[in-house]
Amino acid sequence: MTRIKTPVFFVLLALTLSALSAHATYITLQNTVTVERIIYANQTTVNVSLTNTGDEAANGVQLSLLMPQGFKSTNVFIGRMDPNLPQTTQFSVEIDPGTAPGMYQIALLTEYKDANGYQFSSVTPNYLVIKEAHSSQIDAVLSPEEIGNKGEVKKITLSLRNTDQKDHTVQIRIFYPKELKVDPEERTLTVPGRSNPSADYGISSFGALPGSSYVIFASMDYEDAGIHYSSTASAVIKVVQQKDPISFSGWLPILVVAILAIAVIAFQFMGRPRNKDAKNSQDAPPIK
Repeated sequence: MTRIKTPVFFVLLALTLSALSAHATYITLQNTVTVERIIYANQTTVNVSLTNTGDEAANGVQLSLLMPQGFKSTNVFIGRMDPNLPQTTQFSVEIDPGTAPGMYQIALLTEYKDANGYQFSSVTPNYLVIKEAHSSQIDAVLSPEEIGNKGEVKKITLSLRNTDQKDHTVQIRIFYPKELKVDPEERTLTVPGRSNPSADYGISSFGALPGSSYVIFASMDYEDAGIHYSSTASAVIKVVQQKDPISFSGWLPILVVAILAIAVIAFQFMGRPRNKDAKNSQDAPPIK
């Protein structure tokens, strides 16, 4: 009687692949920030609406405002955020009375953890206008980049443009999530009138997961005739898996399948006779 052993391989293969793969859950925190159009007092309120549009709860959610000198606020702790249950909160911001009128860039830093306690963060740009607003004569473009997840340093370029006839001394700051590193984070650059200078930065992963995308942005600030000017440029940084040819984890699925295939082939041949002559000799009557 012939035994059918081939299906065993496919059953084992399916079980193995199921064990090696898992359903991926995700957390996506989307926020909406509203501020006063023009601030005349020495304090203001920044309102934030936050929603988890993923399918996994976010734990330990904390919000904070990253602001320039002359502005102060306290952090806001929200805690657990289940999917599709919006929450609202607000920051009370104090403004130094000596702050020059004009536009100031700020950022909302959102921090949270997944079910395994792994930390994530994001930054979202916004601005505050003190007493009066004027358009900046400095604008810029920040180059996107794809970086590896194991700390390799890549270069990103901030390409500036001064549309004014006169020079401006610009304070540049890069805002980025905690899973990245940027060097330098701040610098001062004199931008000649009607010029297009550029500035390079080193960027690398600091525990960022492969497949993630992060928004970073640069703020360019200067003062002229007692007015503060500010503008921003943003870019998306994608994190990819760095290939490691000697990594065991990368070869594990292939190795498991190969071992199963060899085991099934060996199992099939174990029950078979060695050759046709041997089978015939077993069936032949004894010689008298």
